[in-house]
Amino acid sequence: MESLRSIPKGWTQGDPPAQTDMLVLRLAMDQPMLADFHQLVNDLSIPDNPLYGKHLTKREVDDILQPSSDVSDEILTWHKNAGVAADLIKLSGHWITFHLNVSTAEALLVTKFYNFHKGDVTVIRTLQYSVPSILRNKIETIQPTTRFGNPKAQVEWLMDNSNESPPLQIDPSVLRTYNVTFCNSTITPACIRGIYQMDTFDPPVNAMSIAISGFIEQRPFTADVTEFMAYTDPTVSGRIETVSVDKGVISSQVNTSAEANLDVQYAAALTGGTPLVYFSTGGRAPMNTNADQPSAGSGTNEPYLDQLHFLLGLNDSLLPSVLSTSYAEDEETVPYSYAVQVCNLFAQLGARGVSVIFASGDTGVGSSCQSNDGKNTLRFSPSFPASCPWVTAVGGTYSLNPEIAAAFTSGGFSNYFPQPTWQTDTMKDYFNKLRDKNKGYYNISGRGYPDVSAQAVRYLIWNQGGPEYVYGTSCAAPTFAAIISNLNNIRMTQGKTKLGFLNPWLYAQGHQGFTDITVGASRGCSGVDIFTGQPAGVIKDASWEAISGWDPVTGWGTPNYAKLKTMVAKS
Repeated sequence: MESLRSIPKGWTQGDPPAQTDMLVLRLAMDQPMLADFHQLVNDLSIPDNPLYGKHLTKREVDDILQPSSDVSDEILTWHKNAGVAADLIKLSGHWITFHLNVSTAEALLVTKFYNFHKGDVTVIRTLQYSVPSILRNKIETIQPTTRFGNPKAQVEWLMDNSNESPPLQIDPSVLRTYNVTFCNSTITPACIRGIYQMDTFDPPVNAMSIAISGFIEQRPFTADVTEFMAYTDPTVSGRIETVSVDKGVISSQVNTSAEANLDVQYAAALTGGTPLVYFSTGGRAPMNTNADQPSAGSGTNEPYLDQLHFLLGLNDSLLPSVLSTSYAEDEETVPYSYAVQVCNLFAQLGARGVSVIFASGDTGVGSSCQSNDGKNTLRFSPSFPASCPWVTAVGGTYSLNPEIAAAFTSGGFSNYFPQPTWQTDTMKDYFNKLRDKNKGYYNISGRGYPDVSAQAVRYLIWNQGGPEYVYGTSCAAPTFAAIISNLNNIRMTQGKTKLGFLNPWLYAQGHQGFTDITVGASRGCSGVDIFTGQPAGVIKDASWEAISGWDPVTGWGTPNYAKLKTMVAKS
């Protein structure tokens, strides 16, 4: 049913796992009403549509997408006949989660599992599996099986030489004001407010929350957040609710905190203390094993799926209005069926009124820059999940007057997801300007991204007790997410609904509230895959240029908060 041509780059195959090792697998059933559901989500998100803003409840989404009972019964019978214990099978919507040992999994899926290694990470995976022919049209994917996963935080440190380190003694008054000269070399919340014409936001009573995604054992340090606020904006409390999803870290006993600290510090500061939830999702298997948990080292926790199933299981009142995520990986390294399922789950969040924001990535036009189909064809490498049409992807800029496209910003055109209808006119206009540049290196029919941009270089954060500079589209994503959060809460005070899925509005009207970026270009395809460190494709002069209108390095440009605030009050 599904197979990989070869072991993903950077991974090595080891010995088979013990037959008694436990796995947790998720099976996605076919959804007959999926196309109708997608059209409905678009209708809910187009301002001129009578359905605009009439977001669905959890029950309504579940009812639309529920597979037929005959299909689910048939698949459950297949599991039970193969020896999967009935009490270790859970049915939720169109997903079935089941716990089983390696021996049973190999018999069920007619395959052989192995330990695969990458650095200090070991996962139990296979390169192929199959299901009975009678079920093939009823099952979309079973994961994690062929899904190895390599999500990377899109934040980097500027600490390679002492000239890039913030001074140990910093005058708080400088950090709390907007000064063009200072903000050209250091970004603070005050700089963001000045650049994007944001006023100081005072969240209303019962303000809707903003959420940050945390993966790969990242967690914000409370002491760092407190210190950051003390220096940059002491009026903001910086209180954070941390929620552990599938054993995501919540203690401070971790050494990886820069991504989490960046996201939380800027989201909190720019939303004025709006309720902020940090969802820490486990990305590796727990150490204690039993029938309910996968074996240590099996790596069966898949961060995106685990987080999405948790969020979609929440009551409507507990969902955030905005979800910001700063992780990315090469699209082609993600099994197609898995990517589609994850993307469809983002659509469910949009249907329920959540604006899903992703960093576009930090690999420019691409990192691997060659196909993984055995032919090694040179081509640009899109990033996932930014390439999913149901998320809003945020690219990066730097400098002021004018802002310039950051060379590392990922952007381009998906090889998995077709161009959505709300992009048709925009893409036609862009390709008329592009002509033959980069012809043959990208999919002209694919979803174009990023959608928007924001500052992404030399953000000042507090990390593990001191100030640091960071850069990356990880900086841009929470910045833009904070702006959308504020707009949502303003609309709430006006008796209006949340903005929800943003893209149809952005491409139809919202882009008028953005400053077009026409200077700079992205780069990439330099011969080294930054995700694996392995040799990669080289494409001479590979780039996307920032031009008038939408482009695949800055999208529609950077937000003008004052304009957007006026616009959303009218829609």
